Amino acid sequence: MEAITTQQVKEAINTFLTEQYDKKTETQQKQLLKAKEQGDYEKIADLNEKLSAAKRKYQLETWMADAANRMANQLHFGTHISKGIHPDAKGDNVTFIDERQSPYVGTHSIDIDVLDANGNAAALPLFAFFNQQVKKGVKIGDLIIEKHAATNGVFSEKNELSDTYLKSFYSALTGSIKKPATHERNKQLLWPIAEHDYNVIVPLYPSVFTYYLYNKINDLRYSDENKSARDNRFKKTAEQKPYVSLSNTAVVQLGGTKPQNISSLMSKQGGRNYLLPSLPPKYQQTEQFKIPTYANSIFDKALDYRCKDTFKALVRLIETQYNNVNIRKARRAILDDLLFQVFSIASSIQQQYLPGWSQNFALNYSEKLWLDPQRCSIEGEETFKQDRDSNNWQADISKRFASWVNSHLRRKLKNIKHDFADAEHTEWQREMDDMISQSQRSGQGVFL
Repeated sequence: MEAITTQQVKEAINTFLTEQYDKKTETQQKQLLKAKEQGDYEKIADLNEKLSAAKRKYQLETWMADAANRMANQLHFGTHISKGIHPDAKGDNVTFIDERQSPYVGTHSIDIDVLDANGNAAALPLFAFFNQQVKKGVKIGDLIIEKHAATNGVFSEKNELSDTYLKSFYSALTGSIKKPATHERNKQLLWPIAEHDYNVIVPLYPSVFTYYLYNKINDLRYSDENKSARDNRFKKTAEQKPYVSLSNTAVVQLGGTKPQNISSLMSKQGGRNYLLPSLPPKYQQTEQFKIPTYANSIFDKALDYRCKDTFKALVRLIETQYNNVNIRKARRAILDDLLFQVFSIASSIQQQYLPGWSQNFALNYSEKLWLDPQRCSIEGEETFKQDRDSNNWQADISKRFASWVNSHLRRKLKNIKHDFADAEHTEWQREMDDMISQSQRSGQGVFL
């Protein structure tokens, strides 16, 4: 850790106490200014008395004594918390910092720069105090845990009292447990170590790790850079950049409407905890999309089925009958997913079917040009190659895609089926045109 001076710590403490005082007395300070403007001397005297009492409360000696003797005993800090298992659990929290190398992902895999806490809400200012920055990346709590020399004599004018407070804060932060306690609401696992001999394991919730994961996923999903990259996918003049897309995530809600009852970090997350799919990767290719020889188009019931989940999402969105910026963006995103599915299936057909397979199929000619590009290399298929190189067929593909989407929505939304007219058809078609253009610009799409 970089050199930190005692003076820097004292300044951070004074800043914290001043901010706490201003936060708690903001209303009274405004009322005092107004009373002075109005010349209301009785109210001025009353407010000055209240502000003086608050000022005394946030003096160094007063606040530190309360923090060390009361708050430190009412807040329970740790990296792993008991209430994450059950909101009524009253077992101990634990601060677990393991510097050993492990191939498994866990709390030891991250740089811990914050501790969690729960307990009496009236003691939460101590949590804020420990998180007060001394300088960028260095908090008061970090220095206390490290037993940094800069913390000597900063918590009281009397060195002996300051040392006592420091020990109290250190004990609270490190989760020093003299007599470990569990609770009936905690879970217990009996781990056999010998015949008729077990270790009792009490699992705790790794709230610091899940807080890190929560913020990491949100940064990946909603950062300005990622949002810009997604929005620029089909813009002709925008720079194309990779973006992150996380699918198949689930959310576990802890604490119901009062996540603050679980812990301080849980309150910051609104109780939301992400779960990633714990499934082995699938290396096999997607099941081959089969086209019947008599089929006139791939835009049929088989494709409906492949895209059923995306269509369900689109139908649910349209059924809300709202029309604002967020709804339009969501509709665009769902349509993008639908297009990606169609393009993925088209790509698999191009790769899995043998060159010239479409010769004996009843498929629409434009779709043959699209889905059987290798037919151009077969002797005697010069006309087919010329027609494909002309690119005139691409507009017909866009129209057929738009008609397919409209037809599906009319079937699913019969009460408003007449709403899906030319305007919607044009919108779906425009989306497909944009996708075709993007595919061609990238040089690796399914329309080359």
